[in-house]
Amino acid sequence: MAFIGIDKGGTRHTLVLADAAGTVVRHVQHGTDRAAGAAGELVTLRADIEALLAEAVALGTPVRAIGISFGGPVDVEAGVTILSHHVPGWEGVSLRALAEEWSGVPAVLDNDANVGALGEWAFGAGVGCRDMVYVNVGTGIGGGVIANGRLVRGQGSMAGEIGHLTIDPAGPPCTCGRTGCLEAYAAGPGVERRYQERTGVARSGREIFARALEGDIDAKAVVTDTADYLARGIGAAVCLLNPGRVVLGGGLSETGAQLFDPLNAALPRYVLPQERDTRVVPAQLGYDSGVRGAVALAMERVE
Repeated sequence: MAFIGIDKGGTRHTLVLADAAGTVVRHVQHGTDRAAGAAGELVTLRADIEALLAEAVALGTPVRAIGISFGGPVDVEAGVTILSHHVPGWEGVSLRALAEEWSGVPAVLDNDANVGALGEWAFGAGVGCRDMVYVNVGTGIGGGVIANGRLVRGQGSMAGEIGHLTIDPAGPPCTCGRTGCLEAYAAGPGVERRYQERTGVARSGREIFARALEGDIDAKAVVTDTADYLARGIGAAVCLLNPGRVVLGGGLSETGAQLFDPLNAALPRYVLPQERDTRVVPAQLGYDSGVRGAVALAMERVE
């Protein structure tokens, strides 16, 4: 028995063939061809799926199901992509049905934040944890919730949108159209904006964190504030869900102790006394959290 996991992101798409235990036996990756749009990407995706199906048969382990992580909002029940923020033409694509048509096996589709949560829970930093919150911090902030060993989707599949918790109603505009969301403060563009407001100088998030280590007072203040904003948002999630663990992934998580130490120091201020031992830990799978989560999604589909 084998499974195919697919992570369709904005900059690349990745497919893996995994065995019955979820161990990856084949890995395929392509850069996203934005000029080709969804139509061109679907041609490549079909060819990759068919190649992995043939390889699974050659290995004597036919594929039982396909899991798909999509970098954008989706209708999970219908198996349809709503849109991609990076590649045109993905509006209203019945991606689950197409994958089933090409493969002859069941498929399941979900958004990248939910699938990343599932990947870390099944194969990464959340292994052995029954209840977990996953937060992905990059250009935006996404999240996913595992409760009692199951992914929580909510009505309309909108559960886990921690990036759009309101930190300050009078705060800066957010990409969602509202103001003062956690994403507007602590995602990459928010970090960069706050540094520029203090100094008048435009720098990338990576540069800001590097300058903080070198002693730049303004950069250090921005890093400290970023940790505190994240603690506020994560604290609200902890109070609501009481998870055993919070896993933080995405580009910002790669800063290590520089972020996690002040974040974990600030978190007790925003949770109940009984929850003060909850820790935020770094994700373990990196970019592969999506494709490994897609494998877990396929395994769950068979169950």
